[in-house]
Amino acid sequence: MIPGERYQAAVSIGTNPTFSGRTRTVEAFVLDTTADLYGQHVALDFVARIRGQKKFESVRDLVAEIAADTERTRALLTGG
Repeated sequence: MIPGERYQAAVSIGTNPTFSGRTRTVEAFVLDTTADLYGQHVALDFVARIRGQKKFESVRDLVAEIAADTERTRALLTGG
């Protein structure tokens, strides 16, 4: 990551109900990079809400929805 550079990301804020989570977490998936951000301080600017949180019947269903969310995010942020 380049300090001061802006990156596009899909962000999840919630309790991970598919895995019976109870603690609220913030998870950001930075698009189009393999940079390791663990332990780094970042700032997030929210542009739009894609969908609410829900519990999925399977991990496969969750992964498919995350992929769709990522593509919706990319389209929203690039104007496509």
